[in-house]
Amino acid sequence: MLAKFADIWQFMQNQWPSAPTYTEKDYPDLVGRVYIVTGAVGLAVEVTKLLIGRGAKVYIMGRNEQKAQACVDKLRQEFPEAQVDFFTADLGDLSTIGPGVQKFLSQETELHGVIHNAGVMPSNRGARVKSNDLELMVGTNNVGPHLLQKYLDGILFRTAAKQPRGSVRVVWVTSCMHVAANHEGGVNWDDINYDKSPKTSAAVLYGQSKAINIIQSYMWSKKNDAAEAGILSLSVHPGSLDTELTRDSPSILRWIVRRVLLHPAKLGAYSELFALLNPTLTVEKNTGGYIIPWGKIGFARQDVDTGMKGANGERLWSWLDDKVMPFYKSA
Repeated sequence: MLAKFADIWQFMQNQWPSAPTYTEKDYPDLVGRVYIVTGAVGLAVEVTKLLIGRGAKVYIMGRNEQKAQACVDKLRQEFPEAQVDFFTADLGDLSTIGPGVQKFLSQETELHGVIHNAGVMPSNRGARVKSNDLELMVGTNNVGPHLLQKYLDGILFRTAAKQPRGSVRVVWVTSCMHVAANHEGGVNWDDINYDKSPKTSAAVLYGQSKAINIIQSYMWSKKNDAAEAGILSLSVHPGSLDTELTRDSPSILRWIVRRVLLHPAKLGAYSELFALLNPTLTVEKNTGGYIIPWGKIGFARQDVDTGMKGANGERLWSWLDDKVMPFYKSA
């Protein structure tokens, strides 16, 4: 059993956290700041509301143009003065990411933060992404965000050069379910798609993808010298939330889980914005850190944390780069 007692205890605490202490009343004035939030439903919408409520300009990234447009239209009705827009890209189809992000890059000269919020958690396993035959969760939750971030690195670093140290941030949304990853370091290197183990549950594959998100947070900073540039990269478990993420679960299971374990999406937004905005988090102390509900410093599973700072992190970075390079066109 890779999860230790401390991991299990934190996992249980994450299900019923204490009240949030960093909320909209504490957020700074965000006028003039630009953010990208991936996902056009549920938690992403709650995060966007809180950001535009403090004057930020937010771009939502969604995979379906009609749904993304409808989401933005609804936000503009609720917040008539808001600066909110969208671009479309499908993290499960790498060929869409470069063309999709060009809308943002053609319209903006600064980017103050990214929240890699979009992801999938199907109840059944076996689905593949469209572009490279990877298992759906590792393809969508890990490889897609890796490519998207490559396209955003340039504008993010140019922005950081003009901003206070630590104010420009990248947030990688993970989950307490990373403890379900069933291999040392969180990654099944012998069979990352679990093709050789067809009876392995979808929860294990989801756990692997969420462990990889934690590693991505640390390795992105390391490989890009982000700390030297003053950019803070964090992973965050937003909480067990009543969102669209569970849409593929059986209806009776959803009914039970929603009433016993799940919390309103807005509380998860507090977790993500603690990571994105809280001034007590610094590049020196918190780079690669792990945030838990509803905005506290937590810890990742020990073997995931240790591995990402050694050979496992390097191996993952090389693997991710290898998967996205056929789809990446530098400026």
